[in-house]
Amino acid sequence: MDLRQIKNLMKEFEDSNIHKLEINEDGLTIKLEKADLITPTVSPVYSPVVSQHNQSINETPKLESKEVISNNLEIKAPLVGTYYDSPNPDARPYVSLNQQVSKGDTLFIIEAMKVMNEIKSPVAGIVKAINVSDSTMVEFDQVIIEIEEL
Repeated sequence: MDLRQIKNLMKEFEDSNIHKLEINEDGLTIKLEKADLITPTVSPVYSPVVSQHNQSINETPKLESKEVISNNLEIKAPLVGTYYDSPNPDARPYVSLNQQVSKGDTLFIIEAMKVMNEIKSPVAGIVKAINVSDSTMVEFDQVIIEIEEL
């Protein structure tokens, strides 16, 4: 299964009523799961990963949640991988807070299985939030950047 097929599968899954999907093909396992069946926004809710070494395995971490109502477009991770805000460690980040972006501008990169995937802006707007630090792991559908459409 190539990257194009995986992206198409993810798009179809997102548009479907299916809540969970697991595919095993030639040693490759793909697991897709929607965070919430009923979501007031256009796409599923971001669920951050919390790593605490002092907690027991069966104990679920308590996360403080704040409900924020905004009209910003949420740019989410289309796959699990490592988030990079620039093309290389010495380069300037693709975008910064309050920067205006055009439709098609590269916003960030997600590295998955040694493949660098450029994520481009679907709209013209202003970057209102960057929710991830450079070189950190992101989950599928995690909100990475929020853009106020122009």
